[in-house]
Amino acid sequence: MKYTLCVPVAEELPGIAADRLRRALSVADFAELRLDYMKPGLVVSFLEEVSGDLSRCICTIRSKQEGGRFAGTEEERRHLLFEVSEFEPYLQDVELATIQDCPSLRNTSNMMISWHDFAGSPGDAELRHRLDTMTQYSDVVKMVVTAHKGSDAAAILGLYAAHTPSSLIAFAMGEVAKFSRICSMHLGAPFMYVSMYEATAPGQYTLNEIRHLEKSEVI
Repeated sequence: MKYTLCVPVAEELPGIAADRLRRALSVADFAELRLDYMKPGLVVSFLEEVSGDLSRCICTIRSKQEGGRFAGTEEERRHLLFEVSEFEPYLQDVELATIQDCPSLRNTSNMMISWHDFAGSPGDAELRHRLDTMTQYSDVVKMVVTAHKGSDAAAILGLYAAHTPSSLIAFAMGEVAKFSRICSMHLGAPFMYVSMYEATAPGQYTLNEIRHLEKSEVI
């Protein structure tokens, strides 16, 4: 099986980010632009520079409260989210908490609603309730938990058997749950996040690891 892959690009300097983006799109289907790594004042000019590639990009401006690195205020971040939407990327990653607190963002096109639990994993009922909530805002939903045992990964993967949006990306972080990233693809996820070189999240595959698995025909 050949997997649809998305490579994160997380750089502080626009020139380096542009080079990394071109490299990522030459070897993968999509790239995630982690715009929270840049100074806020550089984001728009960077997007203008790479505008021709944005149809294959997921744009993310993650706040520090959500595990990101955005250096500005929350007001600045939300203003940038509006500006990013005007470039019409393939997807724009907006956190559930952000969309709930900022109703004016709900008309953003190509929006992917995301939610992460960096501490652990809720039970099945809570996960399904959260999924139902998220589908009220978008047909593209990303849900990620942190697994401390195999059953945590099984719980998040169980969402694929529930009433799901048209596109669900659901998996667990952590070495014990690495398999959940592969399983999510077989269950219907539109793409999988992989790192270009070294893993940037616990349990994340590298691009080379996935290409090797594809060639081995063991999955």
